[in-house]
Amino acid sequence: MRETDHQQLSFRLCALLCLLPFAVFSQAQVVSYPLPPIYRTSAHYTLKAGGTPVPVTACNGKYDYAHFSMAGRETEIRITVLKGWPSRWRISPARTGICAKRKGSDLVFNLPKDAYLIIKLNNLPELVIAADPLEKDVPPPAGSGIFNVADRYHADQTGKTLATAAVQKAIDDAAAFRNGTVYVPPGVYKLGNLKLKSNTRVYLAGGAVFLFSGRREDYTIHARKKSQNRDLTWWISTDSGAHDIKLFGRGTLDGNGKYATETGRVGNHILAIMHGNRFVLDGLVIRESGAWAVIPTRSKNIRLKNFKLFNRFDMGENDGVDVMESRNVRIEHAIGIALDDPFSTKTWEQDTDLCRNWPGRPLPQRNILFRDLLSWTYCYGYKIGQGVLQPQQDITFKDCVVYDAAVGIGVHHKWGTQPVTGVRFRNIEVERLSYQNDDHRTWGVFFMQNGDKKGSGPIAGLSLENIRIYDAGRSPAKLKGLSQQRMVSRVRFRNVRMPAAAAAAKTLKEMNVTDTAFVTDIKILTR
Repeated sequence: MRETDHQQLSFRLCALLCLLPFAVFSQAQVVSYPLPPIYRTSAHYTLKAGGTPVPVTACNGKYDYAHFSMAGRETEIRITVLKGWPSRWRISPARTGICAKRKGSDLVFNLPKDAYLIIKLNNLPELVIAADPLEKDVPPPAGSGIFNVADRYHADQTGKTLATAAVQKAIDDAAAFRNGTVYVPPGVYKLGNLKLKSNTRVYLAGGAVFLFSGRREDYTIHARKKSQNRDLTWWISTDSGAHDIKLFGRGTLDGNGKYATETGRVGNHILAIMHGNRFVLDGLVIRESGAWAVIPTRSKNIRLKNFKLFNRFDMGENDGVDVMESRNVRIEHAIGIALDDPFSTKTWEQDTDLCRNWPGRPLPQRNILFRDLLSWTYCYGYKIGQGVLQPQQDITFKDCVVYDAAVGIGVHHKWGTQPVTGVRFRNIEVERLSYQNDDHRTWGVFFMQNGDKKGSGPIAGLSLENIRIYDAGRSPAKLKGLSQQRMVSRVRFRNVRMPAAAAAAKTLKEMNVTDTAFVTDIKILTR
């Protein structure tokens, strides 16, 4: 792993910030949330933000996370290592320029604003800091138009029995009220399938958990995933044609995926936005899905923001957000951690195994924005594909960071013959490439594979601008069409910086883009 360039950048930024004394910054307001009783605290860390203790949640042995909200100016973050002391550390994204100091067994730094960070300390599991902005639209727990699932509907808050009927009745009543708000106070709510309705808001307070039971008999089976030989359910989904829905707060949607898939033999899409319009997801923790976690499908005018996706590294096909056959979708300010792709787009046919019960008809995908994201995965950090059975166009990944991956960014046109056009990767940083996906361990892969033997499809109008690579991996970057009839065309590189390079690359070779075939109209600009 080549980190010299990365460390030099961090040092320069850190040195500048450390010229300012810690005392000059006023402390931010910090809101911490209670640790739900089904979770364990970290065996490695404790944390304080602005002097406020914040629970550190143990998460599947690979990483821990601390979640809180903050506002104001700089706030001090103090991480205590429970066994030993900080001897070496790395704070990502490097572009934040955060400077940390060791004080005894603590690592201390100032956080300038809300942010999502991944911190590597010694040889311990990573610590994820999920510092959200303060909530601006917190509903009261009672009042006109408020449907409190505990006080009014007596939903079980212990997680011992199913609370599905009570929570669904609250949603139905809020929809009938029009623009009603379902209020979910702290507690654990074990749930079967939920259906979100038009003109409703569902608020999960910090410390509230919607928990997937993992028992197959509690769910409607919506699909069969052949590659996993597993039935799937749309756990929390919208009515077909539902509109004007907001799912928000600082609570958690827990897919209980390990237990569900191995014991219950059922997988889940945690949130299935099916043929919806004007849907907002804001602020929730989404963890441990048993399939692709969040799937905006054949929908339009969707906004997903301020969410934290914490999946496992010992489960396959647990993608984070897969946007499918939708338009006008914005995914902004989020962190995605998963073995499989955290952020991707796909399109299919109606007879594809997952899609047979999807409402509507197959649609082209267009106008999708991924912005201000942090990705950690064993696969692709940010990707289009593998499915391209309907056209995909006007897709942008912007201001994004790859903490670690097998492939930083890519277009993988494996299934289908439709075109991919107008793809932009802008202001992307790839910090590490520690894993391998197929034969790939590289910063960029853009290619056609012809997986279904139907001829694949063209990739045209691919733009890569302001790309900073700190680890180039071990295999060459790939830029490959399939034939003279199925080409990659109109490729623009602008200001691509490789590890240890003093200036932007001027040739494909300097970018290590040496696995090429059937490509035409390439331009490389240095600024």
